[in-house]
Amino acid sequence: MQHNIHERLLAHLADLGWTVARAADPATPPPGAHAAHRDFLGRYALLCRADESVWFLSAADYAGTADSAFAWDEFKRLSLDAALDDEGRQGIRTFWDRHLPVLMSVAGDYEFLAIDQDTGAVVHGIEPEFEAVTVVADSWAGFCEAVIAGRVLPALFKQAS
Repeated sequence: MQHNIHERLLAHLADLGWTVARAADPATPPPGAHAAHRDFLGRYALLCRADESVWFLSAADYAGTADSAFAWDEFKRLSLDAALDDEGRQGIRTFWDRHLPVLMSVAGDYEFLAIDQDTGAVVHGIEPEFEAVTVVADSWAGFCEAVIAGRVLPALFKQAS
């Protein structure tokens, strides 16, 4: 079942003009990744808008071997740099220990989508306070369906004008 939704999502993004480079080898998923997300990661090596300002993180991103200007945990790093005290830094670490980023955008404000590792929900965060997130889908499959239907942050997924 996951296979079908992931193929549909990749086809939908390709129809929107995204670059979809298929993975040649099985991906090594990040530690703690949900099974559905691991399956999705194994399907592509590069998945980004044509202008490269919005992209899904790849297995190479998580492994630190991608040719990218941004680390997969860049927004965590930015938040830690901006934290005012140890208590703030601990709150940031706690948040990011629980949330695995899956998509990043630098198309305007910096923003991301992440999977809540405790609940499986997909959340959206935006600068300046990345950790103040909103739930956009209760599950990974629900997120995929919502993107295909155009119900989740459509501006992130359409091509820049």
